[in-house]
Amino acid sequence: HRVDRRQRQMCIRDSPRSARTLGLLAMVGAILAFSLGSTLVKKSGIPGPTMSFWRMILTSMLWLAILRVTEHRWITRAEIRKALVPGIVFGLNITAFFTGVTKTSVANAEFIGALTPLLLVPAGALLFKERINGRALWFGLVSFAGLMLVLFNVPATSVATWEGNFIIVLAMFSWAVYLLSSRRLRAEMSLPAILTAVMIVGSITVFPLALFTGNIDEVTAGSVPYIVLLTIMTGAGAHGLIVYAQQSVPVGTISILQVAQPALAVVWAYLILDQTIRPIQVVGMALVLAGLTAVVTASRQAAARSAPPEDESLVPES
Repeated sequence: HRVDRRQRQMCIRDSPRSARTLGLLAMVGAILAFSLGSTLVKKSGIPGPTMSFWRMILTSMLWLAILRVTEHRWITRAEIRKALVPGIVFGLNITAFFTGVTKTSVANAEFIGALTPLLLVPAGALLFKERINGRALWFGLVSFAGLMLVLFNVPATSVATWEGNFIIVLAMFSWAVYLLSSRRLRAEMSLPAILTAVMIVGSITVFPLALFTGNIDEVTAGSVPYIVLLTIMTGAGAHGLIVYAQQSVPVGTISILQVAQPALAVVWAYLILDQTIRPIQVVGMALVLAGLTAVVTASRQAAARSAPPEDESLVPES
């Protein structure tokens, strides 16, 4: 009996540790999936609006099926109305990012987009009265300085253009607006319902953009696997892994781990697309990541001091 009791106690002790390990592995999988996205868009060889439209259509169908299986129902008109603004902005964001990444390097696209927290921290203070940590803004300047090193020191053979960089900046702003506008949905709808409604509205938003640019039918046989892979990996799989990780991994740990995504994206671009970077750009990337890690950490500390512990689970954004 004593042996059985000891074994039960050891299983109870090891259970949280095992859950944490699985949660961390899930986060690693999600980050790998998201980091590969921009490379897959470029590798597909089709225009950004084309990729965004068909990826949104397939993702909408996928999340509709997930909602049906998990909650045994379909999306309602009321839920679609609630997701109207976030869905429109999300559709614009996907189109802008996919278009921009075809006109610039993966390094530029990922590291410009990585600066979204520098918009969210002051926006959260203004719109939601969140407590702001002054150090976060100074750390943000470190990231901005690092980004300048990345943008102004591209190799002579680089595919980066200022047009593409500007479109990615627009994508960054639209992503920040999406995160801010979708925040209230978490308290009113389940994750499958939110993503189903957002994807449906986003698909409707992207349709005229793809149609009027004349790109809607520029799907090739070689691009279909990339569209399907993006749909499964970044449209559903990565989101599911993050939700699973949130059950056992602290929110602060998740936020810091996600900072590694742009660096991994550059590695994928080097391995798959043969895109090169200069040593000075590596220094800039390191500054961006260091500054973002500090911004996330400082912001989380400020949020922890100003919010009750039970609100912790409402903070993360996938």
